[in-house]
Amino acid sequence: MIEHLIFDLDGTIINSYPHFVDFFYAVCEKNGVDVPYSRETVYRMLKITVPQAYGRLDCADKMSYEKFYSDFVELYTENYQKLTGFEQTIDLIHKAKEARKKNYLYTHTGPVAKDILKNLGVFDCFEFVLDASYHFPAKPAPDALLFLAEHCGLDPKECLMIGDRPIDAMAGMNAGMLGFLWDEDGLYPDAKVDYLCKDITEVAKIVGI
Repeated sequence: MIEHLIFDLDGTIINSYPHFVDFFYAVCEKNGVDVPYSRETVYRMLKITVPQAYGRLDCADKMSYEKFYSDFVELYTENYQKLTGFEQTIDLIHKAKEARKKNYLYTHTGPVAKDILKNLGVFDCFEFVLDASYHFPAKPAPDALLFLAEHCGLDPKECLMIGDRPIDAMAGMNAGMLGFLWDEDGLYPDAKVDYLCKDITEVAKIVGI
């Protein structure tokens, strides 16, 4: 039985990727880097990983990844109050708490993640927020989730890692948990994960709430 729901943040709880595309173009323009891709292509690139999206630019001579990421995070932090939540995910979080399930957050976003949850009115629904300030290896590495399980006394077999990219679900699976991939746009039809669904409300059926 699944007792613990671990949520990704960007693209899962909040609809941040349209903003990410804007940030991507803005950072490149600021640093004199041309983007030879459409918004749709940039969106798909970012939905793999941000480092891979940067790598597609082949621009290290003009802008290092460290500079790109620093500028990207600065824009994110300045604009986080504009980020809106996915209604169906917010409802799922509340429903899980009402059913006495435990909610957790695991995100590559920094400490501003807590402020985002507060803005959405769901911060009190979470038992623990594991953000980038803990400096664990990025998903799909299991390190952060193994820490979360040990720190909070969780049985990995009772945990479901929920996210919008394969690396989210795979991080959970690599930690001995179940992995749920919310692929609303059908971007990852061949992802090898425990659950691959276009509708995140399927989580409710899986965990019995």
